[in-house]
Amino acid sequence: MLRKVSSLVNNVNLFKIVTLVIFIFQNVPSDFDIENIPMKIAFVWGMYLLAKDFFFEKNMFKEKFSYLLFALCVSFGITVLLNFPFQFPYTVYNLGYLMQTVLLVYPFQFNKDEDQQVKWLTHFNDIFIVILFVLSLVSLIYFIFDIQYWVIDGTGNHWLRQGFLENRLFGLFTSPNFGAILGLLSVFMSVINNSIKRGDWKQFTPFYIANLIVQYFYYILANSRGTTLTIFALFMGFFIYQIFRSFQNSTQNKSRQIGKVIIVNSLLLFTIVSVNNQVEKVAAYIPPIVSEGLNFFDQGEESKSSTGSSIISPVVIQHSEEDSEVSSGRFTIWKAGVDATLQRPFFGLGDIDIYRNTKNNETINHIDMSKLSQQDRSELKRAQGNMHNTYVAIFTKGGLFALVIVGVFGCFYLFSHLMTIVRGNISFESAMSQQYIIIFVMILALLAENLVENHILFANRNVIGHIFWVYAGYLNYLQAKLKTTKVR
Repeated sequence: MLRKVSSLVNNVNLFKIVTLVIFIFQNVPSDFDIENIPMKIAFVWGMYLLAKDFFFEKNMFKEKFSYLLFALCVSFGITVLLNFPFQFPYTVYNLGYLMQTVLLVYPFQFNKDEDQQVKWLTHFNDIFIVILFVLSLVSLIYFIFDIQYWVIDGTGNHWLRQGFLENRLFGLFTSPNFGAILGLLSVFMSVINNSIKRGDWKQFTPFYIANLIVQYFYYILANSRGTTLTIFALFMGFFIYQIFRSFQNSTQNKSRQIGKVIIVNSLLLFTIVSVNNQVEKVAAYIPPIVSEGLNFFDQGEESKSSTGSSIISPVVIQHSEEDSEVSSGRFTIWKAGVDATLQRPFFGLGDIDIYRNTKNNETINHIDMSKLSQQDRSELKRAQGNMHNTYVAIFTKGGLFALVIVGVFGCFYLFSHLMTIVRGNISFESAMSQQYIIIFVMILALLAENLVENHILFANRNVIGHIFWVYAGYLNYLQAKLKTTKVR
């Protein structure tokens, strides 16, 4: 019994799955904060696994370019010391989650049994897909019946929207953008599972098809620009890959092949946009029609006589024109964060939520507030530490040194995998090659999405960042397998 418990506690893959579930529900305000205690236990668990690996197994140093990520952690450790006691202990939490992300979640090959490793990933994917399907389906029900309410977050300080509010579907998630990008990731993980289990990314099971439909409707109703940017980046990534393959494979009529790719993709893009617009228009009538139907059954003939000649007005699905969304003023948020960090440019501020736990008119000693404009101060207070840009977040929290280290790591990592695609004899007919190309393009798309959101680094307990780093490690595993496999 003790041996079994020890095996579970020391299982890094189990840790990744447990934290995945916790991080999902971290973004579901209506769950009564049930993840709070498990989240704290998981943090301690992760630190234990980190210490164990550092002193004994040293897997964190075996992953691709891991020395740069270790240097990032050292750099941010210096940041924590230089900013003490300001934002303490939050800067320590930031360091702990950073280390767990890049030194524990990113390394993939903790288990020498390769079949078990891949099998674990399919379980990881399916757990995420099932949970997202349920949450998104309930969110759609909220839309159909026009359910909307506010709940207080785990801190007890902020009220969060749920349901269909301000012309967009929040559903059960903290924001429409977050719910939509999670839905896209669930479809992406379905595609990967198709390739792993059935050898073809297009072989969807009935459940995966149902999830695809649910996530599509959530995306339409969420009206998420960030997810639209991600989808467009995915589209462009595969478009460029098709052009590259046309150059690589065609011995003649290359211009014809390229022209065909351009025409087909242009028609596909036009069709998707047109269909999306029509689906949005039709969906806008669902809540008022359902409402009228419920009124009819509740009030009987009286309702029938009073509503027989009424005109049903559709709901509006669009971004609010008012400044009600924090993300609506991204540029001013970025400017405020950069202006504040320029007072400590090399190692950053450790944590940019400088107004945390402060009262009105309370003096902020972390930085010289007199050097910031009134707009900068109000934007920092409004953003509550979320810079809505991963690269700005890296600079504000870790400074110039952290930004340079991450930049070098990103260049080395992407160049290495790009060269595998360019120089390698990779065929999309091979299941392993399918996974490799799809994951690489998805990583590029998420990097583009993080120009307007902060998910992949210095975003504690972020399920999108968690998935990003799991797949960044898996891509390294696929690269190593492709190099040793003759038939690709």
